[in-house]
Amino acid sequence: MAEDGKQKKAGGRKAWKMSTKVILVIVFFAIWGIGIIFCMSNTMFIKRQYWLDVDECLSGDRVTIVPNRGDILSDEGLLLASSVKRYRVTMDFKSSEKDEKRRLKDQTRKDTLVTSHIDAFAEQMHRLFPEYSESEFRNHILKGQQQKSQSWLLLPGVSRNSYPISYSKYKMLATTDLLRPRYEYWLFSSESKISREKPFGTLATRTIGAMYESKDSAKNGLELSYDSLLRGIPGIGHREKVQNVARTVVEVPDVPGCDVWTTLNVEIQDIAQNALLKEMEFLHGQSGRVVVMEVQTGDIKAMASYNLTESGTYEETQNNVAMEIYEPGSTFKTVSMMVAFDDGKIALKDSVFCENGSYYGFGGAHMTDGSHGGKRGYEWLDVQHILMNSCNIGTAKLINGAYGKNPTEFVDGVYDTGINTYFDLQLKGTEKPVIRRDGYWDATRLPWMAIGYNTQLPVINTLAFYNAIANDGCMVAPRLVSKVTRDGEVVEKNPVRVVKEHICKESTLDTIRFMLEQVVEGGTGKNAGSKHFKVAGKTGTAQISKGASGYKSGRTTHMVSFVGYFPADRPKYSCIVSISTSSQTNMSAGGGSMAAPVFHEISERIMAMSTSRDIEQAVDTVNDRMPRVLAGDLTSTAVVLDGLNLSHSGRNQWTSGGDSLWGKVLLDDGKYRSQAVDVSDGEVPDVRGMGLQDALFILEKEGLRVNADGVGRVRSQSLLPGYHFKKGETIQLRLDMK
Repeated sequence: MAEDGKQKKAGGRKAWKMSTKVILVIVFFAIWGIGIIFCMSNTMFIKRQYWLDVDECLSGDRVTIVPNRGDILSDEGLLLASSVKRYRVTMDFKSSEKDEKRRLKDQTRKDTLVTSHIDAFAEQMHRLFPEYSESEFRNHILKGQQQKSQSWLLLPGVSRNSYPISYSKYKMLATTDLLRPRYEYWLFSSESKISREKPFGTLATRTIGAMYESKDSAKNGLELSYDSLLRGIPGIGHREKVQNVARTVVEVPDVPGCDVWTTLNVEIQDIAQNALLKEMEFLHGQSGRVVVMEVQTGDIKAMASYNLTESGTYEETQNNVAMEIYEPGSTFKTVSMMVAFDDGKIALKDSVFCENGSYYGFGGAHMTDGSHGGKRGYEWLDVQHILMNSCNIGTAKLINGAYGKNPTEFVDGVYDTGINTYFDLQLKGTEKPVIRRDGYWDATRLPWMAIGYNTQLPVINTLAFYNAIANDGCMVAPRLVSKVTRDGEVVEKNPVRVVKEHICKESTLDTIRFMLEQVVEGGTGKNAGSKHFKVAGKTGTAQISKGASGYKSGRTTHMVSFVGYFPADRPKYSCIVSISTSSQTNMSAGGGSMAAPVFHEISERIMAMSTSRDIEQAVDTVNDRMPRVLAGDLTSTAVVLDGLNLSHSGRNQWTSGGDSLWGKVLLDDGKYRSQAVDVSDGEVPDVRGMGLQDALFILEKEGLRVNADGVGRVRSQSLLPGYHFKKGETIQLRLDMK
């Protein structure tokens, strides 16, 4: 029993010793765990900033991964602006070895490489960059060797800050013998840069926009408006060296920029801006604007703005379509008529006495109308012919008689048409229209507002109004961007936006459409018409105010315009042409003579894009089969007509003693008859209809200097017939094939 007791005590002591060891182990690990937690907490919280600073110091090679900027595309998916990687390549002609013995050996190797292979290298570089000769490359490389430059530009004569080598040329460099890896350090380094390029050059350049290259930030246009979407989201990475080769390890991948799809059409844009530019150069205009819009959608197919620079050239320095407002002039008369028709204030056959073009009846202020057919102003005109002839006094009398006692009713009607809507055009800096509704009225405000003064509009608002007329009275917002995509997925969509379902009553719309067609067929807009399809629209001519100086201080400046749509019987496109011009010649400013011809050229060329006819229809049913005779030397004309056995009257007059007799030749009932042109000393002769050779002869003989533009017959001359000129004065001729 005693022995059993001893065994139990020994077992108890042994168990106690074992449990003590376990407890000690547990306590040890607990303390160890607490220590780990304390250290972690100390690192994460107490010393957090310290370790972040350490990380920053040790991660100096961390880089930002710049995402590829998105593209800007046309309506057909053609690139209007895209990001392209370009390269700058430099060469090293100096050894970097620090040990003198190794440096001399390495320098000898490099010098020998240049001496042995300079001719072959120059030949290879010339084939790759043919704009530089072999001798240019040879001299350039030898100069770099002499200077022992370590960063000698590969291409001669380029700026050190430029990146002149394209991606394809850069890849081809690696295939040349002397830039292969076995010629170590021959190619010292290369740097790349993403540059923004426009494949179509200056096409819609201000609308697309530009970038500040040095800042890699957007400057204007769609580049600025959609900068956040085009830019994408940068990634994060760091530089590592693996087997002495540096590479970037991506930590957070970049997100490429989105693609912006515009409504611009490359062909229509080219047609519109070239037609505008040609007219501005002819007129010596100060600024010009053109917009072409698709009737049903409001999609802007072309938009351009040109300004005269100090160097005398025309450039898109500012988007005047969006960023400026103007008094619209006579294009606003259609708005006035629409309001009055809708309110039942006037009827198509109402007549007004137009005061023969001069009227002081509105508070004593003088309102005038231009001359026509040699007469000043008009007498009695009905409403249709008031708009056809763009009569100021007739329009002002109609509106003042209808709304003189309650002018606010007229302005309310103008607002109801939707022409005052603010269209941002998806461009930053777009101006808002200003149509006063302040309740202040004097004797002149309403009459002058009726004819397009006392109101300022961006040209896009005027176009949107006429586009609504073409679109069965439905006004849609002009649209420049249709959608934004990333990797083919639509990120943002801009659907067609209806601003106003009906800008007026249906009966009013029919009347307005009829009158706008008459403006082109027999009114001030004849030059906008076409033989192949119907055109409807309205001319506009407004003096531009110089602020506190008024309208007539200094040189008078006019805003001439034409706005309309085509084909008038099934409208597809609307267009506005607006040009600011100062009176520098004897030409009288007018939308019908200056802006309408641009509209004509644009509309005809756009319609020709989609016109195709059967070859069997290729029969001339328009022109007479008798040959057309240009105006000019009637004596020479008689010889040609006799040779062709074509009869002509006035044979004795045409061949007066062998001397030249100048005039026009008319065709009446299959016979030619002459109409002599008087050439008086000191007066400009009428050379319209002549060929360039005859026109040059007669004008230069009189002592005028001649500038000519175009081909064919003389269509217009800057100095009007009968104008008393000074010897050596310049006359501008415009020729075309019509």
